[in-house]
This record gives sequence, structure tokens and C-alpha cells, in this order.
Amino acid sequence: MIDKPFKKTLAQIEATKILAGPSRHVALSGGSRSGKSFLLMYALIIRACKEPSRHCVFRQNFNHVKRSIVLETFPKVKSLCFPDLKVTMNKTDYIASFPNGSQIFFAGLDTGERVEKVLGSEFSTIWLNEVSQIPYSSMQIVLTRLAEKNNLTKKVYYDLNPGTKASWPYFLFIKKLDPIDNVPLVNPDDYAYFQMNPQSNIENIDDDYLKMLQAMPEKERTRFLLGEFNDESQGQVYYAFRRDQHVRSVVQTPGTLFVACDFNVNPLCSVVGNYVDNSFNIFDEIYLENSDTYKLSDELRRRGYSGAKLIPDSTGKNRKTSGKSDFDILRECGFDILPTFNPFVRDRVNNCNRIFTANKISIDPRCKKLINDLERVVWKDNALDQTGENKMLTHISDALGYMLWKLDSIAIPKGPSSGMLAR
Repeated sequence: MIDKPFKKTLAQIEATKILAGPSRHVALSGGSRSGKSFLLMYALIIRACKEPSRHCVFRQNFNHVKRSIVLETFPKVKSLCFPDLKVTMNKTDYIASFPNGSQIFFAGLDTGERVEKVLGSEFSTIWLNEVSQIPYSSMQIVLTRLAEKNNLTKKVYYDLNPGTKASWPYFLFIKKLDPIDNVPLVNPDDYAYFQMNPQSNIENIDDDYLKMLQAMPEKERTRFLLGEFNDESQGQVYYAFRRDQHVRSVVQTPGTLFVACDFNVNPLCSVVGNYVDNSFNIFDEIYLENSDTYKLSDELRRRGYSGAKLIPDSTGKNRKTSGKSDFDILRECGFDILPTFNPFVRDRVNNCNRIFTANKISIDPRCKKLINDLERVVWKDNALDQTGENKMLTHISDALGYMLWKLDSIAIPKGPSSGMLAR
């Protein structure tokens, strides 16, 4: 009988119930050596044995999935739990074939031609291994292949060592929010989350390994031993921003209308608001992908902001579109551009956090991209992180920073600044 039992830990027993439950998306989160990968491979083999079907294990880097899953987890699970099951491994395409015709694919999202070939297939189960390393946009592409027609309930498995509270798995599984639009999930019950820790797998790991995890610095101990997400303030740029404090319904009030712009091609961003009684009311945002200043001008006029005073990214006076600077284009379209300069990045960020701390700003919930930025932009190597899944971040919060700096800036002492230069 292929369903030969093995001794599950109490945590694995509970996790198995969740994997077999009604939720389509199941994330097992926890510290190092907590038994997540073993259990997910066990579940994947069980599903493959039920009826002829295809399943795939994706990881960001192919060499990593090959080393950790193909060469370690898969043979270990098969040996301990399914010793009589005859499975052949194609080590060219890395596909495990079962006697009933089922297949398990192993793929990395960094392998170009190979991953294109894999994405040409349809699957009944997708397992995203070490999902914290996978950009959200890549995950969405992979999920389009969860479309094999058979009697199996389609499932997506995720495993991760938790990162920060600014990461997309935290938004999706803990906050139950769309990581891009920051709106509640339409089907929150479809996303189940279970935390596993090395302590709950103590019978299967070495005592010295556990002692090593216990001796780690706090940040690493929180992640790899306790299996918890690190506080978002660790590395978070706009640490003083709080959704429950700063996001509320905002309407345009009489008086001067301000539009702050970040001149980037993808995305090109603006925030729109008033500055009344020393407080900012941000009630709209513009977020244009693969765009230019002409399209921005059209969009501002379409929304009724023709008479606004523009607070621009000062690089716009030099950036050219069709032989004209961004400033020239906006002036020709009738906008009043206020004189400005880009402060040092650290100064601009500190000013934003000062205003959040003083509770001198309200942001309307419809400014989804701005709210997303404020919660997720982090420092990396002493700069704003724009790598990987963060490549579209920073621009719209930059625009907000230009407005806050222009209208209510920190008093900077004269002399050389220690802050980073503006972009």
C-alpha cells in the first residue's frame, strides 16, 4: 500500500488537516527545519497517486530547488513514507513520473527556456517553495497554470521562512489584503496559514542545531527559530505611517489644490491634495505605467485638476520628452509649476515620518498605490530598495515626499548634509 504511514508530529497532524481542508491556497510558515517541506512533499505525492495528474514545485532559483527538493526532500519522503512506490526521475527535464501516469515537475523561475516549457503545461497542484524569494508578479504568472482538468481539487501550496511584515506573503495570508491594491481579498477563507517551528519538530532535528538557532541575533532568531514575521519597522522607510491612524475618508476642500509629481516612465506618479491648517489631505493619486508627461497632463485635466499648482520632481526641468522638458510640457498645458529642488533622500524621508508622527496628514483609502508604498518600501544597502518585487515601489511615495517637503519641511542646518543625495 503506497499510503504507508509515518510518524507525524503534532504540528504536522494539524497542518495535514488544513492541507486537506477547503482552502485553495495553503501556506506553511515557520522556522528552519520545522518540517514544512517534508509535509508538503508528502501531500504532493499523495495527490499524484490519487489519479493521473501533473504537479509542479517552483522555486526562484532552479539550482536551489534541485539541491533542496530533488536531491534531499523528495528521496527522503519517498524512502520513509512510500518505500514501495516506483518513481522514475528524468534528470534532463527534472520530472518525476509515477506508475499511474502522474508527474511532478521541478522548476526554477530563473531558467528561461526551461521554465517556459514548464509553464506550457497545466497542473493540479502548484507548490511555491521558499515563496518569500519569489516576486508577487512571478507568482501570479505561475498560478495561471493551475488549470488541469480532472477530479482533483486544485491546490496551491506555499512554504516560507517569514521575512518582514512588508512582504507580500504577510499581506496575503495575515492581513488578507491584495498585496498590490491593498483591498480586502474577495475570498479570504480561500487563504489558509499555519505556523510551524523547529521546537514542534524536535524529535527529527539535532539538539545542537536547535541551540545554534537559539543563539542567533534577535532578527534571525525571530525568523528561523520562532517562525515569525519581523516587525515592519526593521528596515521600513516610512515606519511612522499607520493605516489605522492616517487612512480615512478625505474630500477635496476649497482652496489651493496641489499635485506632486515623480517623473518616472514606469510608473509615472502623482498625488493630489490640499494643505489646510497645517495638515495635509491627500484625496487622489495617479499611477501611469509606461507613460509620459503628455499622458499625465491629459489625466490631470480629465480629473478636473487643471488649475492645480504642481510640485514636481526637480529633475523634470532637465528630463526631455520629444525635445521638451517635463516642465515645458506641463506649462504649455496650463499648469503652474512651483519652484522646487529635490532634498536629500534621508531628509525627505525623515520629514515624512515627522509629519506622520505628528498626525498632520490624512490619506483617502482610494489612494491604494500610495498606501501600499508607505507600508512596503524598505531600505537596502543604505538606499530605497527597488529590486525584485520592489521594483515598482518608491515612486508614488517619492511624490508625496516632494509635496510634504515643499509645504512643511524640516529646518535643515546650513552646511554639508549627511543624508543621501536625491535620485
